[in-house]
Amino acid sequence: MGEQRFPHPWVKCRVMGESIRVGIAGLTHGHVWGLIEAFRKVEGVEMVAVADATPLLDRAKDKFAKSYTSWQEMLEQETLDALVVTSNNVESSEIAIQALGKGIPCLVEKAMAANAADADRMLEAMRASGKTLMINWPLAWAPWLQEVKRLLDEGAVGPVFNAHYRNGHFGPKEIGCDEWFVGWLYDETLNGGGAIADFCSYGAVLCRWLFGMPESVYCIRQNYTKDYEVPDDFASCVLRYPKMQATVEGTWAHRGDDHRANPAFYGKDGTISVTGNFVYNSTTGREEGRTAPPLEVSSPAVYFLECIKTGRMPEGILNPEIAADACRILDAAKKSSVSGCAEKL
Repeated sequence: MGEQRFPHPWVKCRVMGESIRVGIAGLTHGHVWGLIEAFRKVEGVEMVAVADATPLLDRAKDKFAKSYTSWQEMLEQETLDALVVTSNNVESSEIAIQALGKGIPCLVEKAMAANAADADRMLEAMRASGKTLMINWPLAWAPWLQEVKRLLDEGAVGPVFNAHYRNGHFGPKEIGCDEWFVGWLYDETLNGGGAIADFCSYGAVLCRWLFGMPESVYCIRQNYTKDYEVPDDFASCVLRYPKMQATVEGTWAHRGDDHRANPAFYGKDGTISVTGNFVYNSTTGREEGRTAPPLEVSSPAVYFLECIKTGRMPEGILNPEIAADACRILDAAKKSSVSGCAEKL
């Protein structure tokens, strides 16, 4: 998978030679506020419309020319060059499918869908429309990711036999997410799980990009620390490959700092580990490291609009095919957590 890179030369983003009409569908995904500001900063972007059925609309509507309480009505009434989809993982899939069917390119905030079946429907809509579909993972804009990919592609530590990635915090409610975001994150159906959907999804898409599809997945997930009901507050997944394994953990129960590298990749000849944005490359008798250089493009808005302009498929973990495979990995993990057995993909 070494052909995919995020950095791409870019100065200004005046797509199609005219203003770019952008809409936002859904405000219940907490990442939406950063995306709104990212698009507002791009030269030539016109923030045309926003749609949401919750009181969050009052917080956003002043940033747009028009506001709607129904995304369906917005799609009927407005002419859009691009749509940002930021609802729960079930509704986001349906919005993207409908928008692509109308010929509107879509950026869908992670994770692509609550399950692989919905992800496949999104891929079908993308292919039928010929329009851009990008799945935005905040992880994609971490410079260390590209530095790790470079080292792995160069064979810096030889064949990797073990990888470990962990992501999370001590809970959506506890860190102050609004009630509408919390409401669907804690819903097994709308989210696709608990911490497993929220944070193991990052590890699943990372491993899929770096190492391909695993043969099987084994998972344990449970609510260990919350005194209220959640699908799970900690999940651990082991991805089995022909000659390696990867451990992916997602948590809503993590407090404090364990001061360990994350992620870490263990190869036959050495180890690559990440601390913050510093990437270490360690082999016997030698240790090198550097702060990962900045990405040439660090804005999801700029990158998405460039993909629309050029017709280029989003790359790396932003690629919808790879994100859909991450949904397949999580589906197998959730099945494993019930069966108690490793599940094949």
